[in-house]
Amino acid sequence: MTTCTRRHSGLEETGFRIREVMDGTHEFVARHGPPGEFPFSFELGWGSDSLRNFLNPLRREDFLTAACRGVIRIGELVEETACEGSLELRYFSEAKIRYRMAFAVRDRRYQYLGEKVGLRPWNLHATHTTCYGVVYDLETGKEISRSLVRFRPATLPAFLASFRLTRL
Repeated sequence: MTTCTRRHSGLEETGFRIREVMDGTHEFVARHGPPGEFPFSFELGWGSDSLRNFLNPLRREDFLTAACRGVIRIGELVEETACEGSLELRYFSEAKIRYRMAFAVRDRRYQYLGEKVGLRPWNLHATHTTCYGVVYDLETGKEISRSLVRFRPATLPAFLASFRLTRL
């Protein structure tokens, strides 16, 4: 992602970016694909152009919500395709993190909705690393796949090293 310079009330706006990789498996819902488990993964860059807005609870639409963009791989559906959407850190209101990403395969549009649920201070090692997801066909609104992906501990150093502050 690129950055540019923009002045806001005489001050430069500070944002952030980070890269995340999650992988696991998925299964198609009846008649939407072959039976069995198949690989499922995504690599995302996510962040906000305004750290101030991201951390401000008075800005409901921005508070702990980040734009995301990357690639998604869904075995037996698509080898790799671009995706984009949002990542919502709903720690205080719902004790979850929600990923919402749109993508296309040939001429069809899909949405992935994934959630890390049950976030509590004593179980972050499990809840922050496990994401339950569903892929929907946006034309029909039907669920076509369910997935379970994980943030692998081995990727933690790269995840932390990818954090960057940005200036607009």
